[in-house]
Amino acid sequence: KRMKVMKRYISSRRAFLYSAALLTLSACGYRPVSHYAHGLLGESVYVSVHPNGKEPQNGVYLKEAIIDTVRERFSAIVTEKREDADSTIEVLRYHIGYSPLTYDKNGYVTRYRVDTTVTFRMEMADGNYDKIVNVSEDVGIKAGSLTSSIARESAIRYSIRKAMDKLVAYVAQRGYLK
Repeated sequence: KRMKVMKRYISSRRAFLYSAALLTLSACGYRPVSHYAHGLLGESVYVSVHPNGKEPQNGVYLKEAIIDTVRERFSAIVTEKREDADSTIEVLRYHIGYSPLTYDKNGYVTRYRVDTTVTFRMEMADGNYDKIVNVSEDVGIKAGSLTSSIARESAIRYSIRKAMDKLVAYVAQRGYLK
């Protein structure tokens, strides 16, 4: 009989905690980024990246990251034509540079920094904005050209994702203040 009372107590306490958690989350005023961005970006976004002559593949990575961000974080549709879009995100310039940080005893680089700078121009409902985003990522590499090129590509992609996170924060802030 005592076990039944304990089980009933535990289940009622669990129900109370779930109810309290739901009430707290619903009352805190939390809204996702897409809520704030929607008022600025609208339903559809046109994405444009001007390729860099040195490393055009980085432009492809950048455009993929922007498209993923628009779809996943802003909950908007990416359009093929500028005329069909409610807003535009355009990359005017980007630069991805590398600088060595540490060397091994033979003088080979074992760690380097990837510095990424992206200049965005956004045409949104409340006006046009230019935003420059700077991020960096440190990468350790091992001996072997294949391993180091994979680490380099991974670092570039990660630094681009970090740049997109900064852009998301910027757009969310503009939407919040609107």
